[in-house]
Amino acid sequence: MSDQTTIPNPQHSTAHSESAPFFKTMLLVLAAVLALATLASFVGGIAFRFWPLYLLAASFAISTLLVIFTLSPLWNAPVGVKLLITLLAVETSFVLTGGIVSFAYGLPIAFVAIVVAFLFTALNPSGWLNEWMIGIGFFGALASTLLAVLGNMPHLSNFIVNLFIILLDVGAIVLLIELLRRGLITASLRLKLTLAALLLAVVPLVILAFINTRSIQSTISNQTNDSLRVATELTVSQLDDFFSSNLTTLKNAAALPAVINYLQLTGNRSGTSQEVALAATLNSLQANSQLYAPSFGVLNLLGQDVYDTNSDNTGKSELNSDYFQNASATHTGHASSVEFVSGTREAYIYFITPIITESQTTIGYLRMTYDARILQAELEKMAGLVGSHSYPILIDENGIRLADTANPDLLYHSIQTLGVDTYTSLIVAGKLPSYLAASQLSSPIDEIANAILHQRQDPYTFFDVPITTGSTTVTNSATYGGLTTQSWYVVYLQEKTALISAQQSLQQSTAVVAVLIASIVSVLITIASTLFSRPIIDLTEIAQTIAAGDLDVHVMVNSKDEIGTMGEAFNSMAQQLKASFANLENRVRERTQEIAQQNEALRYRSRQLQTVTDVARIVASKNDLESLLTLVTELISDRFNFYHAGIFLLDDQNEYAVLRASNSAGGQRMLNRQHKLKVGQVGIVGYVTGTGLPRIATDVGRDAVYFNNPDLPETKSEMALPLKIENKVIGALDIQSTDSNAFTEEDVRLFTTLADQVSVAINNNMLLAETQKALDEAQNLHRQYLNQEWTKRTSDAGVTSYKYNAQGLSAYTEDLPEIKMVFESGRPVTRSGVQESPVETPYSTLSVPILLRGEVIGVIHMQENGKKDFTWSENELVTVQTLSDQLAQTLESARLFEQTIRRADRERRVLEITSKIRSTNDPQQMLEVTLEELKRHLGASQAQIVINLPGTVDSYESFSTDENTSEKGGTK
Repeated sequence: MSDQTTIPNPQHSTAHSESAPFFKTMLLVLAAVLALATLASFVGGIAFRFWPLYLLAASFAISTLLVIFTLSPLWNAPVGVKLLITLLAVETSFVLTGGIVSFAYGLPIAFVAIVVAFLFTALNPSGWLNEWMIGIGFFGALASTLLAVLGNMPHLSNFIVNLFIILLDVGAIVLLIELLRRGLITASLRLKLTLAALLLAVVPLVILAFINTRSIQSTISNQTNDSLRVATELTVSQLDDFFSSNLTTLKNAAALPAVINYLQLTGNRSGTSQEVALAATLNSLQANSQLYAPSFGVLNLLGQDVYDTNSDNTGKSELNSDYFQNASATHTGHASSVEFVSGTREAYIYFITPIITESQTTIGYLRMTYDARILQAELEKMAGLVGSHSYPILIDENGIRLADTANPDLLYHSIQTLGVDTYTSLIVAGKLPSYLAASQLSSPIDEIANAILHQRQDPYTFFDVPITTGSTTVTNSATYGGLTTQSWYVVYLQEKTALISAQQSLQQSTAVVAVLIASIVSVLITIASTLFSRPIIDLTEIAQTIAAGDLDVHVMVNSKDEIGTMGEAFNSMAQQLKASFANLENRVRERTQEIAQQNEALRYRSRQLQTVTDVARIVASKNDLESLLTLVTELISDRFNFYHAGIFLLDDQNEYAVLRASNSAGGQRMLNRQHKLKVGQVGIVGYVTGTGLPRIATDVGRDAVYFNNPDLPETKSEMALPLKIENKVIGALDIQSTDSNAFTEEDVRLFTTLADQVSVAINNNMLLAETQKALDEAQNLHRQYLNQEWTKRTSDAGVTSYKYNAQGLSAYTEDLPEIKMVFESGRPVTRSGVQESPVETPYSTLSVPILLRGEVIGVIHMQENGKKDFTWSENELVTVQTLSDQLAQTLESARLFEQTIRRADRERRVLEITSKIRSTNDPQQMLEVTLEELKRHLGASQAQIVINLPGTVDSYESFSTDENTSEKGGTK
């Protein structure tokens, strides 16, 4: 690995120069992390008395000092060298860490080692020695993984260590993402080839090793579980055989003649031959059991023990025992649960079966009693079926250990905590030993209690059970099965130590093989990538020389493969570049001139568009037509440097185009004499207003339509555009220039837009003037109507003024001059009376008009007496004006209401008269009703109706309420 193969990356160096604070921050953060690791290792060594931690603390301390010295100017060495030495110390610390932590953290430590190596390459501004740094990072990763797998140093594993490594890996991931985001991770082609090949070779290897390990682990685990299940089934079968075989033996014994003959005796049986025969039979049955020999007893139908191999039981009554009650009720054999004798340490299992004669008559019961310790003995026979560390436990339906080969000292202890009521009831029932207090009885194993008592998991389901012996806790795999002869459960345990040891051994072997293969592949790939990348690196150096401007370099072509073809392409490219550079400056110069011309055209077009925009803004803001047209012509002339701009509008007869606005001196003269052109006949403007089409005269001397205007002698070219409103021509926009060919078709399109905006403005102004005129007329008519109505109202009322003082409201007839002034001006008037003699009282008046829609319908006149130099305030004036406005609206509402009432009364009377007229069908009566009602409603003394007679206009007939005035046939 040669540091000369590293090609500096200019962008990488620029990024370093721009992000110097970031790199300094990264080194400071790294120093802080290493210092924290130093402190944690030292404190851990003291706390755990673990000597490898002292070695690790020393390594981290050296790394911390080197990082600090790298930032310090005291270490006078190239940055690349300082970073390389510091990285070597840091990677050494990671290797030692891999040897101390558990095997599972070998790969996480290796990942951190690689990320830190990339961090150091990112901190190296020149890129020199970067490949060495990355190589050291990969070597540290491999070494830490191997040491984690093969190291003979004691391993340390606890929560704090595990948490620290997890946080370290999270920090490494965040750091890697940030370096990639900033684009600070760069590598040479050879390194990229090496990394790519390693990934292609190592990743599948790791995946295969992982899959293989998991597969073998699964196989080992399945085999272990199968063995555990078989052992549980065998133990359950052994206990079921124990109970079923004893019941069978007891049933066969009950059928023996010695037992039947003894019970069939009447009277005293003691010393009889039948008793001797019975004793011999039962003694022989006892002799068959080598361990915990049972005792036998013969019970009569009343449950009294008439004979027992244990003479202490002879004569006792067992009538109330559970096993006797069960056997007498079912007339079948029965095996009891473990029953404890109160006040002793004794516990027994009772087997009982009925004694039946040949006539199938039950004459008594044969009972066999076993010491309950027989269960422990039976279970110990089944211990170690799946290894030396496998143990069965027998538990009854109440959670009491009836046998425990894992911890015999806990015999008859409960696997769950018993409540006081449960404890008491089990003691009374004889299901618990009375010599154990409630506080001593419970030795909980929650996992077993949950599986078989609470959650009722399916039999032969596997679960983990931690068993604590002294200060040591061992995790066991467990499963259970239920007995068919009792409501008991066999739980079989196997320590996981052997399984874990086998799995760790397999993992270590797999890891060693994978690391060794990866190391060999890395060496081979590094050699191969060096051979492949050397020609490409040479080509890269040549390319950088050409990029620097030296086109005389030449690539030595030594092969005919793709790389040789690339070398020839480089040589050809250099020659082409030399030829291209010769013409490049001329082409750049020409292109620069073209761009300048295009920019000038764009600036001109921009001014045109800006002018259109300004005209649109003016159109929106100006309401006066004459000033608008003048401003448009001035704006066009100023922005485009035109000689003359004018706007013509058609007269009312559409016969002439009259000049209405212009910017030039000649145009002003034409305006003064009211210049106009015949539509469709004179000049370009006449042509445009006649046809409605734009026209350009590029050379006025050759244009037959052009009108030679003496007021504009310098005109060389002219353009006129129609002003239209909904396809109706209303005028023309005329633009003239002192240059020939000053206008193009593009100008026509642009100024047509401008002309359309001017047309819209003209139309809007016309519509606004018409609207304003109509509004003024409507307002004037309304004021006349109000004046007429209020004049009529006041004349009908007879009183036009009212006065309010301390005496109240009264009519007022005095004609005051200030009131007359308010009626004439429509504005408030104030007046002050100066005290000219002692008898005169000073006063001040305020007269405010009562305005209704601009018409004065009244005046509020106020007078202040007795105050010298009194002045009405602005606030008082505003208050009275506000009151005046409200009063005007109120009075108008009252007038309209009164008018409405009169109209309603009139319509009511008409309706009444019409209803009475329609009440009869006789025409004579209709006329009489009409006359009477009109006379009554109108208060007239006489009413008369005159009707034209048919056939002549001079004949008529008259009807009247006065009989003397009725007549016919008169002449009109």
